[in-house]
Amino acid sequence: MPHEPVRQALLAHPWIARVDRADTGGIVITADPAALAVRHEPGQPPVLGDLVAEHLEHWGEVYDWTYRSGQGAHPPDLDLSGWRATDTGQPLPPEHMAQWADRTAELVLRCGPTRVLELGCGTGMLLHRLRPHLKGYVGTDIAEHVVARLDGLGLPGVRVVRAAAHEINGAAVREALAGLGERPDCVLLNSVTQCFPSVEYLAAVVRDAVHAVAAGGTVIVGDVRHSGLHDEHCRRLERAADPGLTEPGGGGGDDRAIDAELVRRAEQRAAADTELLFDPATLAAVAASAGRPVALSLFAKTLTADTELTRYRFDAVLHVDPPAGAVAAMRAWDTLGPDPLAALTRLARQGGPLRVAGIPNVLLRPAAGGQSGASLHAALEGTEGVVLLDPDDPMCLQAAVPAAAAARPADALAGTGRPHEPLGAFARARLVEVARRELRRAGLPVPERLTAQVPNGAGRDAVSLARDAADADRAGRLALARTGRTGQPSPGGNAGRQASGGNAGRQASGGGGGGEPVVPDSALAHLPDAIRRFDEIALRALAGLVGGAIPPGTPRTAEQVIEVLGAAPRHGWIVRRWLEVLRSEGLLRRDPGGRFEPAAEAVPENALAAGPELDHACAALGYPDDMAVFFRTALARLPELLRDEIMAQALLFPDGDLLTSLSKDQNNVSNTYLNAALGHVLARGAATRAAPLRVVELGGGAGGSTAAALEGLGDAEVDYLFTDVSRFFTMAAQERFGDRLRYALLDINADLVAQGAVRGGADLVIAANVLHCARHAGRSLRWIRELLAPGGLVVVTEAVREHYLVLATMQFLMSPRDGEPDLGAGDRRGGTGRVFLTGRELPAELGEAGLRPILELPRGDSPLAAPAQHLLVAARL
Repeated sequence: MPHEPVRQALLAHPWIARVDRADTGGIVITADPAALAVRHEPGQPPVLGDLVAEHLEHWGEVYDWTYRSGQGAHPPDLDLSGWRATDTGQPLPPEHMAQWADRTAELVLRCGPTRVLELGCGTGMLLHRLRPHLKGYVGTDIAEHVVARLDGLGLPGVRVVRAAAHEINGAAVREALAGLGERPDCVLLNSVTQCFPSVEYLAAVVRDAVHAVAAGGTVIVGDVRHSGLHDEHCRRLERAADPGLTEPGGGGGDDRAIDAELVRRAEQRAAADTELLFDPATLAAVAASAGRPVALSLFAKTLTADTELTRYRFDAVLHVDPPAGAVAAMRAWDTLGPDPLAALTRLARQGGPLRVAGIPNVLLRPAAGGQSGASLHAALEGTEGVVLLDPDDPMCLQAAVPAAAAARPADALAGTGRPHEPLGAFARARLVEVARRELRRAGLPVPERLTAQVPNGAGRDAVSLARDAADADRAGRLALARTGRTGQPSPGGNAGRQASGGNAGRQASGGGGGGEPVVPDSALAHLPDAIRRFDEIALRALAGLVGGAIPPGTPRTAEQVIEVLGAAPRHGWIVRRWLEVLRSEGLLRRDPGGRFEPAAEAVPENALAAGPELDHACAALGYPDDMAVFFRTALARLPELLRDEIMAQALLFPDGDLLTSLSKDQNNVSNTYLNAALGHVLARGAATRAAPLRVVELGGGAGGSTAAALEGLGDAEVDYLFTDVSRFFTMAAQERFGDRLRYALLDINADLVAQGAVRGGADLVIAANVLHCARHAGRSLRWIRELLAPGGLVVVTEAVREHYLVLATMQFLMSPRDGEPDLGAGDRRGGTGRVFLTGRELPAELGEAGLRPILELPRGDSPLAAPAQHLLVAARL
């Protein structure tokens, strides 16, 4: 530990949460999450943490100086003070900036506003272009000089007041808006979010903007720097600065060294960027948290000059309380024929609604048939078509006809964002300054090595977020190597017992250094085939059973099938889901009257005949032999399970040992990987927050995730509350884990604070394989959010697709008791009979609950993605 007087002097400062001795010597101090937080107060300006406020003051000083120094150097409608190219440092060409401003004004006016509130109006480039088309305009800016200049022009219907973006509900802005007579129908933030300190601040501003705008209006977030293109931008700048980094070679070691140096320099540049960058997934989470229905349109830049403004930025329009629109037909660019640009023009003249996807952006991805935003804009001129950004691949473009077809619900864009937040770097620098000052004041020695860190999840730059994901992935792969639980047969033939020794385990998936071998993707290549076999076995069994209840030529409704099968009323939902799955897989047909009949003659599945295939698939996924026995027995006894003549619990727990039987399902490849990654996330939480780390685990069950969490935490000081809905599990956990944990009963289907949990009392909440048990996942997530302190994280593990073998067997455990509503009745699963949320639905539910996903594993291109079990870490907005 550091010298005690030094430690106490530093801890006395409200921005510092902990003081530790660094492994490399010296002292490391950790920021208090409250200093980095933005607490949103409905109807009032948000309450800013001290470091957030300092960051905004810094930008205010920068822009006030910039605007004062540039006074008189530019015409009023094109004041380019501060606009310089990143690579050369030279001013951007006036003609390029004029087009930039004109295109932005076109975007705003296309939405048909009459009353605009512009946050961060700057020198008034858009004000001068928009004013002739509006009934009223209110502008705000933090730079006193431009506010005085613009408001002093005395333009009719125009008010400009000094206020920060988060002060929409402040007195000055409210008074100015009152002069409009009605609520604004457009709130505009153009080229201003770059100056924001964090996504949490962005969320507070966007939430207030969404609530301020009239129904059917828009919130326009323009000129956004795309965080998904940050690496590309930084590498381009480094290659321009040092052409030697791009020299071709013969593929030897020198080329690899050049590439590594390029990556290193680009990462340094990216991490040091002082502006906020974000991606569509992050913006979708922010929009979803606003509490009003919002659809998003993402527009690509269509400027004719090739600059960083054209390549790396986009515009977003948030449509508030949008009307229902026609569903646009989707076409792929590479299906439009030999001249796709001409084909697009013809389709646009037909009027749509239409979306064309998969257009390579030739400025970023040279490819045959590639186009730029400018070339697409020219082809669509004279039509109602618009050029869009591909939300999932920022190096691709899309086109939509008409513009209304560009709007998509937040669900369609939901996912795990990878923003770049400058607050962390700013806070680290300020903390070091503050620490040195405090020690000098106290007459104490200042360590030569004094560094600072911020809590994981709070104000992180994109490079750190990527490293967090890679390190958690590495932790999961190390666990697979240590347990030998890859599911891959060893040369000796023992399935599931091969550790990744030798060269096979030396390749990490970007997880950083360390000499210990990890399991590479090549050792997991068998997983997709095993999952496919799982599905096929279940489908054959279900088709045979259901087909037997529908005689040839006698189509039957779902209710009739349920009656013929003799299903217990509480299992009726399972049969309905079976019918929908078999229909979607082409094994059943449904006529216009809703009656089902086999699409082909079904051959009843022989569970014994399927036994070897099932055993092989279970072994390939790392399941113990007992799970294969359960699946095989359950498939053989489906009729009895349906009729409640035998309970699924009796098959899963044949010896009555509930805990041991539940642990069998945990011991597979996917859960081993995810639990170890979860443990790593907790370890980082403990290392970057004040001790003790406050953890609440919901639905702890048999304790599989608990054990992994404690292993990850090691000897870290922790206040760990283990909870479950059943006293059986809390008592078993107490016997297993002892006094290191606290224990309580909590039900995710009721208000957690009302049940006794402490509001804001958790740094980290674990919800491992429990969210699918919620009757309304979104409501449960909102209750979970209430437990989180500023900077808090929720760690979720969940299946993100429906596995048919689970649907045919384990799902019987989920049937509600008589009188209880079905699972998911009120959320995005409602009416589908699905137990699990999909990979888009789960992030959307998190976003609506005020939680933004910042880390997700496994990667989509890894074989580990085949089981569709995911770990998501979400930060409190």
